[in-house]
Amino acid sequence: MSIMENGQDKASSLDLLDHCCQLVADTYGKPDSSEWTNSDFIRLCSILYKKTHVQISPNTLKRIFGKIKTDARYYPQKATRDALAQYVGFADWDQFTLAQSRQQVAPLPRRPEAEPVSIRPVEVPTQQPKARKLPVRKLFMAAFGLIIIGTAAWRGFLLWQNDKPEVTLFCKNPEGDNPHSAVFVVRNFSNVADLADDYAIEFGDGEKTRLNGKDSVYSNYYEVPGRYLAILKKAGLPLDTVPVFLHTDGWTATANMMYDTTRVYPIEAPGLFSQGYNSISAREIARAGVDTNRTFFVNFINTHLTGIDGDNFELLIDVKASPPRPGVRCSQVRLTVFGDSSNHMVDVMKPGCAHWSKLQFSELRKDGRSEGPNFLGADLTTGGTVSMKVVNRRATLLINGREVYKNTYKKPLRHIYGLDIMFAGVGTVRSVRLRDLKTGKQFAGNF
Repeated sequence: MSIMENGQDKASSLDLLDHCCQLVADTYGKPDSSEWTNSDFIRLCSILYKKTHVQISPNTLKRIFGKIKTDARYYPQKATRDALAQYVGFADWDQFTLAQSRQQVAPLPRRPEAEPVSIRPVEVPTQQPKARKLPVRKLFMAAFGLIIIGTAAWRGFLLWQNDKPEVTLFCKNPEGDNPHSAVFVVRNFSNVADLADDYAIEFGDGEKTRLNGKDSVYSNYYEVPGRYLAILKKAGLPLDTVPVFLHTDGWTATANMMYDTTRVYPIEAPGLFSQGYNSISAREIARAGVDTNRTFFVNFINTHLTGIDGDNFELLIDVKASPPRPGVRCSQVRLTVFGDSSNHMVDVMKPGCAHWSKLQFSELRKDGRSEGPNFLGADLTTGGTVSMKVVNRRATLLINGREVYKNTYKKPLRHIYGLDIMFAGVGTVRSVRLRDLKTGKQFAGNF
C-alpha cells in the first residue's frame, strides 16, 4: 500500500495549526507575527474574546505563535483551537481541518514511491535472481513503519502534555458596595506549590501580592468606588484578568493624601451635588482626618450600571479647580470614565505643569513625562469645561469648548460604569451632563 493510500500525505496537526496561525495573522492585519509586540497579543486577546467569547491569555497566544519558546511545539486545547478557527471564518477546529484536508493545504513532503510493477509477459532470464532480496526489503519496511508509529506516539504524548488548561483567576464576589473585600481563587493548577514560581496578582488599585505556594485563595480590600481589573501574572506576563466593581448610591466624596498609600478618607456628604452643595470645604475634609496643610486629593465618584454605550456618548462637566493653597500648585482636575475592560481619562493641569498631565482613550495613552502634551494645560481655577465626545470609537476631547485632541481607538469600552472627577485640593463641580448618543439615555448622576 502506498503512503498516499494510508492518508499520510495530509497535513499533520502542527502543520494545520501553523496554517491557522498564518490565517489569524492575516485576519488581524499583521501577516508577519514574528514582528508582533506584547500589545499585539493583548489586543488580539480582546478581539478573540469579543468574537468567540473564549478567553485566551496573551501568554497562551505567545506560545501558540512561538513567541515563547518551549521544549516541544505547543499545541493548545480544543476550545482554544475552536476559537482560532472561528476567528478566521470556520464553525470550529473540526470544520477547519476538514476544509484543509479537502484542499490539501500544506501537505507533508511525499516520499518517492517505487515504480509500479508491469504485468505484461516477460522473457525468463537465463540467470536466477539474487537470493533473499525480498525478505531484506520487507525487514526494512517493517523497521521504517515502527519508527513512524513510535514518532506518532511520542508526538501524541507531547500534545497531551501541552493540552493542559491555563492557570486562571476567579473572583467569588466581583461586585459590591464601598468598601468591599473581594475574594480571588487561582484555579487549574496541578500542585499548589507551583504557584510560588513567579506568580503574582495585581488587584488594580495599586495593591499586589505574590502567591506563596501554600494557598490558592487571596483577598483584597477595596475602599474607593470604581471598576478595577485584577490581573494574574507569571514572571510579569499576564495570564488572566477579572473585573471588580464597587458601586455607589449616588455621588460620593473620598479624600487621600500624597505619599500616604495606606488609607483613604471617606467624607460624609449627604445631599452632595444638590441644592448648590457642589463642593467639599477644607473644614469637612479636615474633619474626615486629612491634614489639609499637605497635598491632598478629593475624588467625586458615581458608579452604577448606567446603560450608556462607552463608545458612543457625549460628556460635559463644568468645574472650578482649587485655588493655590498649601500643597496645591498645579490645580489638577482628572476626569475618568469607567468602562468594561478599560477607561477613558484626561488629566488637565495648570499651564506650566503639563509634565504631570495624562490622557487615555482605551488603549491610546499619552503621558506628559515622555510626550509633553501641552494641549492638556489649562487654568481652571476660575472655572471651565472639559468635554468628551465619542462616536464609534472616534474620540474627541475639548477643553473650554476648544478641540485639543482627536483619535480613534480600537479596544471598545462597551458599557459605562460611572464617573470619577478628582481635584488636587478643594474643587467644585458645577454640572455634569452625560448621555448615550444612540439611545439618548441620560446618566442618573447628571445635575
